Amino acid sequence: MSKQLNANQSIEKGIRIIEVLAQSAGPLRLSQVAAAVDMPASTVLRMLTALIGCGYAYQEEGELKRYGLTMRFAYIGQMVAEHFSLRDIAHAHLVRLAQETGESCCLAVEDGHSVRYMDVVEAGQGLIAIRQRVGGTAMMHCTGSGKLFLSQYDEAALEAFVRAGNLRPLTPRTLTRADALRRELERVRAQGYATDDEECETGMRCLAAPIRDAAGRIIAVLSLSGPVSRMDDERIASALLPAVRRAAEAISETVGGVQAG
Repeated sequence: MSKQLNANQSIEKGIRIIEVLAQSAGPLRLSQVAAAVDMPASTVLRMLTALIGCGYAYQEEGELKRYGLTMRFAYIGQMVAEHFSLRDIAHAHLVRLAQETGESCCLAVEDGHSVRYMDVVEAGQGLIAIRQRVGGTAMMHCTGSGKLFLSQYDEAALEAFVRAGNLRPLTPRTLTRADALRRELERVRAQGYATDDEECETGMRCLAAPIRDAAGRIIAVLSLSGPVSRMDDERIASALLPAVRRAAEAISETVGGVQAG
């Protein structure tokens, strides 16, 4: 067995131990950690000793001598967060998606009761202009991106959204009734993506797929927009939707560190 393979296996074992300790409500005994990761106690002890030596774990004083993680991991997480840029991670995927489909692609985040566009790559050649611009906002109830964010709302939050007067019409197809919006959000949750069928802008359709963090929360949305003349149902089902979902899943894997599916 090569040294490289041994090193990879050691790293994988160490990460499994770290994840078990991180998910525990309190420190664990050596036997508990070994059982959770299905490794010999001697292997787990060696890994824990290395973590303690580097300042990432500790062993309790006293009789129990349980193991836990130190706040050094929080410090590492803070440093990662300070340098984390979702836009930088996603941009190349937007460019590839726009080139693959010939349609315009957007990266959006939730901003209050609106969606804010963090990145836009325009590739379509249609007569209808894409109105999204980096830093611009859009309403939630009539956009694919907004519907995905709304799909995470509990009933109280959704009721507050409706009562705030957010169901204003932009086109004849805009959903302006709370019951219609609730039915639409049920559909979005069931299918795992959202659409905007001329609800925000007459003549335009949109597909949106979620970008999730390690906990499965939707933290951003990748969307693709184009004129209805090009975004017919057949093309959406056979080509556009699979492409959008692949790109969103690839971004999610980088952001959350968890493989899609």
